Amino acid sequence: MLPSRLTIRGFTLLELMVVIAIISILASLSAPTFTRQITKAKLIEVQNLATQHQSLIEEFILLHGSFPSETDFNLIKHALDADSIVKSITVNDQSKGTGNIQLTLNDSTGITENQYLKYARDTNRNWHCTSDLAANVLPLPCKSLAGDEQ
Repeated sequence: MLPSRLTIRGFTLLELMVVIAIISILASLSAPTFTRQITKAKLIEVQNLATQHQSLIEEFILLHGSFPSETDFNLIKHALDADSIVKSITVNDQSKGTGNIQLTLNDSTGITENQYLKYARDTNRNWHCTSDLAANVLPLPCKSLAGDEQ
């Protein structure tokens, strides 16, 4: 005996299409937020590397009385992993106790290759961060030079 039309249960094609449309709309609304969160998570690695190198420079200044030159910095800096988001770490604008550490970034989610975070040490031994990344992805102490919130 065949089941009657009333006993067959299931979803109609229209109901399935409505559910898929709702899921698509929700996904499209949350995608930018996910991208921003992925970018912020990757920037934690950059911030950790910057903090490690700031400590190395502070130690160098205590031992030698001046900010390290590029040559001295290359001797004390940590080697980068092959899969690191950081492309290079350099020092510049060195004066007696002041200077900059610049971390140049590789291409990644939300980051264009050669964007950077720059940490500058002032005469009061304070570090200040600036970057050309959008302000909405930067760590809190950093200021964006990009000019937009993207």
